This record gives sequence, C-alpha cells and structure tokens, in this order.
Amino acid sequence: MLSSSFSKICSPLFAIFTVLVIAGCSEPVDPPVAAPVSVSVVVVDNSEVRPSRDFVARTAASAKADLTPRIEAEIREILFREGARVREGQVLVRLEDTRVNADLQQARAELTAARAEIESARKNLERGEEVAGKGYLSDADLDKLKDRFNAAQSRLKTAEASVQKADTNLEYSEIKAPFDGWIGRLNFDVGAVVSPASGPITRVLVTDPLYVEFQLNESDFVAFRRADNGTEEQIANRLSLQLTLPDGGRFEQPGRLDFADVQTDANTGTVAMRAAFPNPDAVLLPGLYVTLRIEEQAGDSRVLVPQSAVQETIEGQFVLLVDEQQKVIQRFIETGTRIGAMLVAESGLDTGEKVIVEGLQKVRTGVTVAPVVKQIDPVTGALTGPDNATADGGAAQ
Repeated sequence: MLSSSFSKICSPLFAIFTVLVIAGCSEPVDPPVAAPVSVSVVVVDNSEVRPSRDFVARTAASAKADLTPRIEAEIREILFREGARVREGQVLVRLEDTRVNADLQQARAELTAARAEIESARKNLERGEEVAGKGYLSDADLDKLKDRFNAAQSRLKTAEASVQKADTNLEYSEIKAPFDGWIGRLNFDVGAVVSPASGPITRVLVTDPLYVEFQLNESDFVAFRRADNGTEEQIANRLSLQLTLPDGGRFEQPGRLDFADVQTDANTGTVAMRAAFPNPDAVLLPGLYVTLRIEEQAGDSRVLVPQSAVQETIEGQFVLLVDEQQKVIQRFIETGTRIGAMLVAESGLDTGEKVIVEGLQKVRTGVTVAPVVKQIDPVTGALTGPDNATADGGAAQ
C-alpha cells in the first residue's frame, strides 16, 4: 500500500526531472539577426563651379518721361488707358485749345500787318534814296525813312516769333508719347486745369530692356580694377548674370553689365552698378527687389556634396559615409559656396564616395546598412532613384 503510494508520487517527479535534464543538454538558440537598415546615399562627383556673387538689387526703368503740360489749359480728352502700352508719337492727352488758337490767329494778323508795313517802308526808302540823289530830299528826312524801315524790320521779326510761339503752344495742346513704353497712373481727370507748375499728368516708362541697379563695395571694386581683366566689353562677355525674383523663381532672360559709376558714394562706400535685362513679356516691373547673381562663364572642377547630408556639431561640419563594407563612417569636412541644393566640399571628400542623405537618424557610426544609390537634383535637392538596394549596395534594378 505504501509502495503503491510512493510510486504514484515519484512518477510525475521523475518525468519533470527527465524534461529538465534533456532541456539542459540541448544547445542554446540564437536570437534572429536584424536586417541592415536601408539608407539613401548619393555618390559625390566633380562638377564645374563658377566663381559667383549674389547682390540685393532693385529693378528700374531704362527710360522714363514725366508728361507735364507746357501751357496752362483745361484737360479736354484722355486718350489712353492707365497701365497700357503706348507708341512713340501717340496722342495721349488733348488740352483745351481755344485760347491758343486765338493767340495764333492774332499773331498771324500781326505778322500780316508787319509785312505790309515793311513793304511800305521799303518802297518809301527806295523813293527817298532816289530823290535824295537829285538833291530833292534832305539827309535828315532820308534818315527818318531809314529808321522807319529798320523799325518795320524789327516788328516783322517780333510778329514772326509770336506766330512761331503761338503755333508751338497749339502743338503743346496735344501731349504725345515721347517713345514706346508703358503708361502709368493718371494724376488729373478731364476738366482739370493744368499748367507747368501742376506737375506731371502721367508718366511713360520703358521696361524692355529693364535696368537692375546694385551696389559694389569700394574695396571689391578697386580689387576688380586692379586685376586688369580687360576692357568693359571683354569683362561683360565673361560674366553671366541671372535674376531670382521675389517669389523665389528664376527669371529666364540672361542679363549683361551695363554701367559702373565713375565715383563712389561717400556715405555708403559703394560704387553704383547697373545691369540690363531683356524684358519682352513685361514680367518685371520697375521697383522690384530681386537677387542678382553674377558668375564667371568658366570655372574649376570641384567636389559637390548635398546640403541635406551635412550635419554640424561644435567640432565642425561632418557627413556620414558608407564604405566598401557597407558600414557607416563619420567624416569631418569643410564646405564653401552654396550652389542650389549643393555645397562645395573644400576638403574631406573625394569623388565616388557615398554620403547618406536619407535615414541619418536611424544609423550610427560602425553599423552595417543597406545603401540605396539615388540621384539628386542639384537645384531643388529632390531625390530620384530606386527604393531598394542590391546585395552589393548598388541601386536595385
């Protein structure tokens, strides 16, 4: 009875002990290995880098004219639409011409009288000289005839000048466009009495070409002059000028250096410079603040690195690279000029190296990764390319 009970108790214990012994003798199971983190990389390469400078500039009309009345008169007609394009010689404003017409008629009448008077004086002088030669006219009387003729000549010249002035004033009653351009806002309405003291009725601007005005530091200007880069024409031919508009877009038309002032501004220590840009579609208006980039036509081959790949600490700027063993390494670099979405790598990088541009937060130095080679737009920084990596770390096909 006791033996039977002991047997019932020991059997389960023996089974448990057997399981523990078997488990203790088996080999340990390794945890699963995590797959390498996928990161996007860009292969750095050499590109032509042209020396360039950016300037804050302002656009200005290449020609402008304030249309100010030259006579005092009432505005009778407005023959243009504000903001419209006008042609040279186009009549823009008509002034009331009643008074100037009357002045012209009066001047012509005075001219007719002056002509009749000088004709009479001339005939009298001719007869006087004839009888004076025969002794029938004294010298005093002959002098009076000469004085009358001279006075008639003077009155004739005065009358001719009056006619010319009145005729000109009649022409001034029509205000015309001095050149092709765009007309601005109207400052007076029909019925207003205007005069030379009233100020301009409106303004005509030429915007094609359009000027872009900027300032160059006097020390840079002197250094530029000392470099003896050739004539102004040669210098202009070697430079490429581009505009960035207030909305961040690039103006399509290239520009050209047009003018450098012959003196510095004593208040600012700068030299006034000017460029000219074609503006056939009137995209640009005078008075806009723009960014002017001036760069050389030719440059040097330099290594460019995406700006998005560059990180910075108190020790300096660095990038994370993927080496031939697909491991992440840190490399401190020095950068220079920014060109679009790229930076010039002054030191620390060689062509062909792979810099990480996406997935930087997921990796650290020394870990193995799966790089995906992508291409970067050097202007916008947009990445394009495959989403997966091949076994050797290249781009998936």
